[in-house]
Amino acid sequence: MKNKPPVGFIGLGIMGMAMAKNAKKAGYEVSVFNRSEPRRREAEKAGLRVVSSASALADVSDALIVMVTDPSAVRDVLTGHQGLLRANVAGKTLIQTSTLDEPSTLEFAKEAHAKKMFFLDCPVTGSKKQVEEAALILLAGGDDALIEKWKPFLLSMGKSIVHAGDIGKGTALKLCMNLIVAQMTTALCESVALAKAQNLAPKKIFDVLAQSPALGCGYFKIKEKALLEQQFAPAFSLRNMLKDVRFMDQAGKNHRLPLPVTQAVRFLMEAAVTDGYGDEDLTSVIKVLRPSTNPSV
Repeated sequence: MKNKPPVGFIGLGIMGMAMAKNAKKAGYEVSVFNRSEPRRREAEKAGLRVVSSASALADVSDALIVMVTDPSAVRDVLTGHQGLLRANVAGKTLIQTSTLDEPSTLEFAKEAHAKKMFFLDCPVTGSKKQVEEAALILLAGGDDALIEKWKPFLLSMGKSIVHAGDIGKGTALKLCMNLIVAQMTTALCESVALAKAQNLAPKKIFDVLAQSPALGCGYFKIKEKALLEQQFAPAFSLRNMLKDVRFMDQAGKNHRLPLPVTQAVRFLMEAAVTDGYGDEDLTSVIKVLRPSTNPSV
């Protein structure tokens, strides 16, 4: 795109704020909207143009990214009071990057198309560090030509695009990827908990991982400090991962596919959220891995 079009962002959490900043760095005219006031003030300090509503954002943007928590939040910013789809959006493109379930994604696409709006299903992989470094991987579901049209804009926020298929398949792929992350996290937490129970320094686990060509990976390295120093500032919150794990579990049931390990991960994460750790990093699930007082265990 020689003349970069104006773009908009709805949702200014850890991911959405950094994505908007990166688009601005790449030379796009960026406008933003967030439902809560504190993040709007932060956006203003960052030099982003803040508008009063999602529908107002549609008036000044050719492409609009939605990055919010869950289907109910997407529903609110699309069709709620002064929602995006209440504006004249014909010919504009909605890029849905939130992690949802596939049925919800298809429903939102249908509603956008009814307003003559183009739709890309495009969740992302990566967490706080990757989004700040514009190193996300974008998982796109939708029309080839539409993806190609917005490729420069998408790559202002990430390093690559994987075309997963039709609308809905970007979301399906994201759940497959987050399934791996959820199970890797709980495996690592259980490993650290078992080391402690055996009076073994957990650092030894990471020493081995760092030297293992099979098991060493960037994700384990990223989570090392959190687990060794018990620092659980959220790069990806436990509550949000639990939401995604529930989507995975339901997707398996929808397709009559048993996912027994994912179900066990779900129960563990639900226990940790019940204990009050939902807003901490997902590695805080380790806090519920404690020796039992039941002698039969």
